[in-house]
Amino acid sequence: HYGFVVPHHKSMQHLTQSHFPGFEINLSEQTHGKQLWQQLFKYPLQGVGIFYSPLGNTPALGQAIAIYPYLNFCLTKGKKVNLYFRVAMGLGYLTKRFDAETNYKNIAIGSHLNAFVQLKYEMRWAITNRLGFSAGISLSHFSNAAFKVPNLGINLPTINMGFSYKLFKDTPDIIKNEVHPYEKKWQYSILGRFGVNELYGAGGRKYPYYCLSGYFMRPLSLKRQIGIGLDVYYSEAVAEMLRRREIPTKSKADAIRPGLSFVYIMNFSRLSFVAQLGAYLYNKETSDGYIFDRVSLQYTIKNHYLIQLGIKTHLARAEVLEFGVGYKF
Repeated sequence: HYGFVVPHHKSMQHLTQSHFPGFEINLSEQTHGKQLWQQLFKYPLQGVGIFYSPLGNTPALGQAIAIYPYLNFCLTKGKKVNLYFRVAMGLGYLTKRFDAETNYKNIAIGSHLNAFVQLKYEMRWAITNRLGFSAGISLSHFSNAAFKVPNLGINLPTINMGFSYKLFKDTPDIIKNEVHPYEKKWQYSILGRFGVNELYGAGGRKYPYYCLSGYFMRPLSLKRQIGIGLDVYYSEAVAEMLRRREIPTKSKADAIRPGLSFVYIMNFSRLSFVAQLGAYLYNKETSDGYIFDRVSLQYTIKNHYLIQLGIKTHLARAEVLEFGVGYKF
């Protein structure tokens, strides 16, 4: 890889001093339809990867390391050359973080351990039956979702190229599963979420956060659902912001923020990707605006019980890392 740190806030200009390299090693498997979702998504590559970058050897930022699972979706049907889109989500580690005494210039990250997300668009060329070449562009992101401030996040756009080698010459035959019609009736679920976050300045207390959500979903296919979400949020951090800004309140209930959102779900068997975009119907603390969004990974247990891990943001400004449990009717 070769890229740079995006100074997406003016106060980060001092952190992007030069372009720098990055390195990545992946171990992947070509899916062949062992599970139905693999067939529905046209047999993507699945794998795990490790990413490393010196981040320009900037004293304040240190170095970045990440480990992650990923899915790589084929977008074309060429014999030798194809285009792919890859999504990776995992854990990142940054060797340097903000410290009021020893590293006060690092206003991007307040913790060593972070979430890592990478999106990659690439061309892959099968030179021989075993040897391959790839080239593309990617965006890598490190953030702790305001669990520890400061948390402006680190964004790394890069161009990349590399080689691959197939370890086994023979690959399993493609399986064609029987695809049954999907149920078109509405589906309903309820989830409770919990998290903690901090407010600026750094070194303050952690505030609890709660959310109760109801989903009303309409299947579009075996892969996708769309619907409406009704959310009720309560955060001690919001109550504290009302106090700091001296906004008149009658009680802590004024920190409650109900919201309405559009929900999109993509299903990979029991694992699902959930995206929401919504607006608060009532919001006295307006420094974050009225628009909110969320991305989550959701796992279904025994067709009814839900476990969810997600990040709630305000137009890419992270508010909190959420842990959720729920029930699907």
